[in-house]
Amino acid sequence: MRYNEVIFRVDGSPKIGLGHLVRCLALAQMLDGHFRISFASKEIPVEMISELNSFGYTLRVINSEEDFLNGLNRDNIVVLDHYDLDSTYQQNIKEKGCKLICIDDLHDKVFFADVIINHAPGMFAQDYEAQLYTQFALGLDYVLLRPVFLKNALKKKIQKPLETVFVCFGGSDSKNITQVVVDILKSDHRFKHVIVVTGTAYEKPEKLSASVGQDERFSFFHAVDSLTMSKLINESQLAIVPSSGILQEVISLGCRVISGTYVNNQKDIYEKYLAIGGFESAGGFLKVEIEEAINNVFIGKNRPNKVFIDGRSGIRLLNVFRQLCGDEIVLRDVIEADQFKTFDWAKDKLVRAFSFNQQEIVFEEHSSWFLKKANSPDCYYFIAEMDKVAIGSIRFDIQDDLAIVSYLLDPSFHGKGLGILLLKKGLEMLINKKDKRIIQVIGFVMPQNNASVKAFERLGYTRTHENGNYKFIKKIVQ
Repeated sequence: MRYNEVIFRVDGSPKIGLGHLVRCLALAQMLDGHFRISFASKEIPVEMISELNSFGYTLRVINSEEDFLNGLNRDNIVVLDHYDLDSTYQQNIKEKGCKLICIDDLHDKVFFADVIINHAPGMFAQDYEAQLYTQFALGLDYVLLRPVFLKNALKKKIQKPLETVFVCFGGSDSKNITQVVVDILKSDHRFKHVIVVTGTAYEKPEKLSASVGQDERFSFFHAVDSLTMSKLINESQLAIVPSSGILQEVISLGCRVISGTYVNNQKDIYEKYLAIGGFESAGGFLKVEIEEAINNVFIGKNRPNKVFIDGRSGIRLLNVFRQLCGDEIVLRDVIEADQFKTFDWAKDKLVRAFSFNQQEIVFEEHSSWFLKKANSPDCYYFIAEMDKVAIGSIRFDIQDDLAIVSYLLDPSFHGKGLGILLLKKGLEMLINKKDKRIIQVIGFVMPQNNASVKAFERLGYTRTHENGNYKFIKKIVQ
């Protein structure tokens, strides 16, 4: 495998928070054992350095972005999780020959990434201005959670009376909302136990603890590991947290949630979860909003919907990285001899089941059809090979300003995630033809063909409906 090292370019501090570092660490653990992992940071707390060291990950402290870029080579996969590094910075990484993955939740710039990860619910590729080659890993299927939360995501939580409340506002809590919530809960004796957790970059843990005096209902924890965090959440029936990474952790463990937003980068995930009824809203965490949300929970008003996190995002994201390394697939123009191999593929029962023409085919008909397509000026027809072995084909039929795409894989290569690679490589080959007639690529898929549906969606095609089937559309800018 050519790409053997994943480098995370990410920062964290009391000012900018630790959320980026935490979710990058979660992704690193998903990839551990399959790639060498390293981090590059200009700002990172000492406690986070210790955590990286405990996993055996290399940390490179950089003085400038030029320092980072100069250290890259074409065998690196770069994961970029940083609001302040712009489109030009992404282009600089790509010019080094690296693969680029962007973790993003703002969709506020042009992206040049090979893959964009946004784990908020309700996200679509059309929310982004990206490249034709960009793949998308969007929504809760790709949620970035640490292993202990993924492991426990499918465990059914027994609903108990509201007695214990969990409070955590992330790694830094720059506006000290934790203190606001604690002050409210000091006078709310409906809770028998209040668990308060502050992060490694929180600057006033002693003052916070002292503020409750001798109230034995309160338990304070500072800079806990993920195992302790999950244990404390599991002991609670309600969590009061911001719309950041901690929101997805408490939801994954089946906890009822009060959430809101107090910084701009939380607004999108707040709105997405609010739209699906994932929590009781505390708005901007004003005192009156928090009190109203707590009361609403107790009277059962606006009971949140169950948000399903299946615990398999680590497997999916590992497959995304493996597919990204799939440069071993190459395409070539068909030759006359390919009619025999393509016939063997096309007559397979599984292939026919997902074909619009499901009638049995005979070789003479296939040969006539194949030679016509192979010699047509209105058809681009390619064979996909791995290690010089043919594994599938992809074809673009030109009709006016449309390129209608069809592809198939050798049945013995099904289930390996190769469909998206074939579709992506085919699109690259089509663009290289520089056919000025083409302004859109169209693909038709049966709804029950889940593998093809996911392949088109992950490459940013827009899904519409036509005659009971899915019609996928991608605009081509030449």
